[in-house]
Amino acid sequence: MFSLSKKQHVVRLCVGKHCFFKTSSITMQTCRDVTEPIDRSYKADMPRPLVDTETIITVALEAMEEPSAGPLTARRLATRLKCSTRTLYQQMGKQEQLISALLNHYFVQKTPQLDPGLDWKGAIGTWSEEFRLAILARPNLSRHLSTENRPALIEFTRPLLAALIAAQLSESVAVEVCRSLVHVIVSLTLGELETQSHRYDETAIVGDHLTRLLSIDANAYERSPDGKTPPPVFLQSIQWLIGGIELQQQIQVART
Repeated sequence: MFSLSKKQHVVRLCVGKHCFFKTSSITMQTCRDVTEPIDRSYKADMPRPLVDTETIITVALEAMEEPSAGPLTARRLATRLKCSTRTLYQQMGKQEQLISALLNHYFVQKTPQLDPGLDWKGAIGTWSEEFRLAILARPNLSRHLSTENRPALIEFTRPLLAALIAAQLSESVAVEVCRSLVHVIVSLTLGELETQSHRYDETAIVGDHLTRLLSIDANAYERSPDGKTPPPVFLQSIQWLIGGIELQQQIQVART
């Protein structure tokens, strides 16, 4: 049904010096069904429903590792999620908070299960290789492992700390070992990524003998084609750390 309404208009007619006023009625047609109620519950400025956190993290992790896509921005992520950047900020906060959430989520999922039968040296070796592989699997994300974001590695490091304490290392020594290993492995693995993507000709290095010796690190970062076997510099560094810890333990035993 359509409704008809009449609207009154006053028309002024002037003839010479005399003016006359006439009222006219104009019939207007509206296009709304009068039997249909008006829904005023929707407002154009109402916020859209929030996207659940798990979906945001999953999509963000995939988008971050896309080749040649550039840095992950709020606009690019919002486009992938088909939501507004405002909705994204409401759910995840600023860019730094999003990165922290991604790191925490990823490394918690990658937390290794160490064999209880391993001694402390075996636990360090196994955990170190698992940590390296986790970094290599998400290189763009792992490049954000700055000092501020290291708390994301707490859960990942927990099994190693428990193994070291179970092996009779004191809690203070075990914590220092974990802290040193995290710093060394992050540095070595990110260096491995950079060296693999920016190789240089060592034979073209100009300088004296010591300069050339200090510049031949590309071969030290050489790894297996699939990346699973760590490069020599990685294995050697971990062995040196284990050797230093073992020596310290022997010194402490001798003093007691």
